Amino acid sequence: MARFGRSRPGFIRLRLREEEVDALSLMEDLLSSVGLREGDPAEERLTVPAYPDDAEAQDEYGRFMASELEGQRRRDRAAVFRLLQDARAGPLDLALDEAEAWLMVLNEARLALAARLGIEEEGWGELEEGEGPPTPAKMLLIYLTEVQGGLIEALADQI
Repeated sequence: MARFGRSRPGFIRLRLREEEVDALSLMEDLLSSVGLREGDPAEERLTVPAYPDDAEAQDEYGRFMASELEGQRRRDRAAVFRLLQDARAGPLDLALDEAEAWLMVLNEARLALAARLGIEEEGWGELEEGEGPPTPAKMLLIYLTEVQGGLIEALADQI
């Protein structure tokens, strides 16, 4: 079943089964836990410096942009988690700004999960010979990647 598809112009249709809503809802706990423990690799992955070689410029950037960026993350997450609950009742038509929020939250969740799994390069989704089945966390990462890819394809159809 395609999760994302065509709707009327300027909108993306979202269809999720109940178990998909449950799986995607895990993103809320994942993202709300970022930075709660010292040395969380997810926090480091989600807070990449804009000016890694210039501490003064980075401090200034943080002063002017940190609260705005964090506010946008909160708004995106709130929209996605509200829409996830609405999706339990049936298909939804996402406006393009809502679809963009989905992309941002899916990407944040993928980055946080990959950081905690120690994944730092491409090819992580391929099973190596003799490797057992993927862990539940890795299965969730694979699923989130698939969902994000489907949304990107649906958005590309809008162009």
